[in-house]
Amino acid sequence: MNTFLLILLFAAISFLDYRHLMRTKDKKGFIVYTSILALAFVITQLHLLGFKVPGLNKFVTFIVNLFI
Repeated sequence: MNTFLLILLFAAISFLDYRHLMRTKDKKGFIVYTSILALAFVITQLHLLGFKVPGLNKFVTFIVNLFI
């Protein structure tokens, strides 16, 4: 049931946002937004299934440390 509600939530969010992206015809923005939305969906689904998902601050810290 949680997975169905999650899919419904992400479908509603993407429907509202994709209408605006289609009007502006911004292909790069469309690709970036879709990638971020898919990543958020996967992370949320893993969390709902009981997997231990690391916090996003660990990813940001790792990326920042690469450039320092």
